[in-house]
Amino acid sequence: MSRSRSLTCLCSLLALLVLSGCAHRLRGPDHGAAQPPWVADKASKEVAALDVQHRVLLIGDAGYYLEDDPTLAALGRWAAAVESSSIVFLGDNIYNDGLTDEERERGEQILGQQLGATPAHKIVIPGNHDWGMMPKNMNAKAIRNQQAFVDEWPDGRAEFIPKDGCMGPHTRVLLEAGAGRRAVVFIALDPTPWINERLRAACPTPETHEGVLARLDRELARYSDDFVLVGSHYPMLTGGPHGGLSYGFLAELIIRPLGWMMGGLMNTYEPEYADWIARTQEVFRRNPPEVYAAGHDHSLQLLDSGDVAGIYVVSGAGARERVSTVTHLPESYFAHASEGFVVADFGTRDGRDAVVLRVVEAGSESPVFEMEIP
Repeated sequence: MSRSRSLTCLCSLLALLVLSGCAHRLRGPDHGAAQPPWVADKASKEVAALDVQHRVLLIGDAGYYLEDDPTLAALGRWAAAVESSSIVFLGDNIYNDGLTDEERERGEQILGQQLGATPAHKIVIPGNHDWGMMPKNMNAKAIRNQQAFVDEWPDGRAEFIPKDGCMGPHTRVLLEAGAGRRAVVFIALDPTPWINERLRAACPTPETHEGVLARLDRELARYSDDFVLVGSHYPMLTGGPHGGLSYGFLAELIIRPLGWMMGGLMNTYEPEYADWIARTQEVFRRNPPEVYAAGHDHSLQLLDSGDVAGIYVVSGAGARERVSTVTHLPESYFAHASEGFVVADFGTRDGRDAVVLRVVEAGSESPVFEMEIP
């Protein structure tokens, strides 16, 4: 093959890869850290005082070490401000390859800083980077290393779920029901082996899509009278790059071909990911949770979830080095690509149940946004 023909083929391949991404490309302004947060007109402007019975702090993609990390410091303060609280780390807890044997000291330093940020109850769920950097090279060894480190954390108040590289669901009651109050329940999922079928053999107990969905259906029905928060690393809806927002034309020329060679970019529109979303949403609709929370995109977002859940939360801005881009969608209440986390307060007001969400960004003692779930 002549050099000119080879060059033509290469250019055609690059164009095809970029154009294939354009079919899923989101259009809209980037609400980056240098810009003010985007807030929808439909979002509530004032939130009345709430008797908080349990607080859940949602932080994802925090897997970089930063000395005197202001986000983790704020996380500790917000957890300590109420009597009963839990932290959920929403995956990508150690960049770039999880807790590998080769870089164990570095990985344990990164994860230990997160777990040491607060004495509150902590739940750690895995993300794609906790399995490995590239889909073709993901493996369960790093997951098992991380699970052991978290479960053996000295304060005894940290747990890694789902266990053993399984998809879940794995349920924890964060606050027991009592006189005049509902329980607060967290259900953890890890769809990584669904999205990357090669990983399904990691779970000691054989799993099928149907079996995972049936167990999730039972758990949601079991706790249908309680406050339920479901979490995984993967959003069902997002205005960030994993939902289709462009990284920029020049970046796409590199990212698209690399993603193809690595086995995918773990984006919402890729077939296996889209299948997981559609089938999980079907289950949610029968007994919708109050909150579905995820990370993956490195921004802070609150989105209308229709009849699937009370609200979608994307909280993947736990590490300053990873904050990327975000735009608003028709479903968006709030969107900002800035380092921080989301607080979910479960409680009562005037004898009625309520859930209030607050967006906390590094460098601000007060929430930059808060709203009650409609």
